[in-house]
Amino acid sequence: MLKFTEEDRSFIQKYFDNAKALLNAENLNDVLDPLYDLIDVKGFAPPNYEEYNDFGRKAQKIYDSIYSNN
Repeated sequence: MLKFTEEDRSFIQKYFDNAKALLNAENLNDVLDPLYDLIDVKGFAPPNYEEYNDFGRKAQKIYDSIYSNN
């Protein structure tokens, strides 16, 4: 079973319809891949979409936390 902080759990529950499945995943990439996709879709700021927006920075922090804890 993967390790999640309360902040990780809260973020996943807020932004994913399949949060229960993600939080019960046994494979790290089963969680990180959807997070990466979410960052790719919602995490970059206009006009050039090269830098993170506030959401992207928060999501990347969660991604990094899950990665380093597992």
